[in-house]
Amino acid sequence: MAVKKLNETTYEVSVTVEGEKLKHLKDHVLVHFKDAKVDGFRPGHVPANVIEKNFRKEIDGEILNHIISEEYQKAVAENELKPIADIKLEKYEIQSDKVEVVFTIPVLPEFELGQYKGLEVEKENFEVTDEKVNEEIERMRKNASKLKEVPENEEAKNDDVVNINFEGFVDGVAFDGGKAEGYDLTLGSHSFIDTFEEQIIGHKKNDEFDVNVKFPEEYHAENLKGKPALFKVKVNSIKRKEEAELNDDLAKELGFDSLDDMKAKTRENITKREETRVENEFKNKIIEKIVEATNVEAPKALVDREIEFQINRFAQQLQMQGINLNQYFQMTGQTIDKMREDSREMAEKSVKTELVLSEISKVENITVTDEEVDNEFEVMATMYGMDKETMLNEVKKSGNYQRFYDEAKYRLINQKTIDLLVKETKVK
Repeated sequence: MAVKKLNETTYEVSVTVEGEKLKHLKDHVLVHFKDAKVDGFRPGHVPANVIEKNFRKEIDGEILNHIISEEYQKAVAENELKPIADIKLEKYEIQSDKVEVVFTIPVLPEFELGQYKGLEVEKENFEVTDEKVNEEIERMRKNASKLKEVPENEEAKNDDVVNINFEGFVDGVAFDGGKAEGYDLTLGSHSFIDTFEEQIIGHKKNDEFDVNVKFPEEYHAENLKGKPALFKVKVNSIKRKEEAELNDDLAKELGFDSLDDMKAKTRENITKREETRVENEFKNKIIEKIVEATNVEAPKALVDREIEFQINRFAQQLQMQGINLNQYFQMTGQTIDKMREDSREMAEKSVKTELVLSEISKVENITVTDEEVDNEFEVMATMYGMDKETMLNEVKKSGNYQRFYDEAKYRLINQKTIDLLVKETKVK
């Protein structure tokens, strides 16, 4: 076995197995096929050469798995590697008298921390002005507006919510994902491609008409890229916001005692929110300064994993709005490859931050107790609207308790690490 360091995050392992070792391995693998069913032979009485002929692919796969498993463990132990993801099989060749395998192991990089104590970082001073309070109250007033269906003779305009049926055609043929009924669309939201929304403006309830658009050149579906499309559209209804009046009644409707109480509590809420924002921005500035001062490479395996995590989280957010990822791509012209590429920079930054915080926590010997994790479970249960025992029972039933525990522990260690960094930083 030969182990070579390709870069800070990847090791290459080359293995050749031959002679007695290969013979012994083959014999070991063939034992698992001794009861194989082969026409003309009784189970358990099939000659080895017949088994090898009939199950060559399966036997080679087993041999390969045994070699990789054994040599992987040796490479990790002998070189004190810290693997972070599955190996990647680069190449292999299986002959009757020799097996050659090359695979790579993604590992945590070794690096030296930049300065993380005694830093000077600016912290924003903020003031909650009457203007900010009034802006927030105006926002609440607008949000309290109710959608009301407009008379049939009124035309749709920007910001209206139109309920529509539509079906799209390219070259006169309907295409997958281009049809929906009872779809609510806010005009001016730019949810749909090209000028789809603009062409609905001016139409009335029950109008049936054509909308002509062109798919973007970078559209994810090959058969639609850059093509003109015609949509048959019917307007089922048009709804418009009816603005609420700012008074005691509205304040009570929003959960306040009066309009004066609404103003006072809004000021308090803004103050708390600004304090949290400023504190979080201060923490982020500290972390960014430390990461910038640390020369660390983000392993591709971790970056790819973080990208998929970000995309899955975005997909979950879309689901809460009743949209799946494919529908989002169809509406926006975005593609999964473009989304991955756009996410890469943020993912690399996130991975580097995790590596740096983890290293600081080790250097500073930051730990958490089981009691602290248990308290975190209490907080999480309250957030989920459950009691702790019920929450943990559900997690145990799913078989994910250890992961759940480790993630809670990781969050607490991160929090303690960041608290230490804040304590050790001077405010400019």
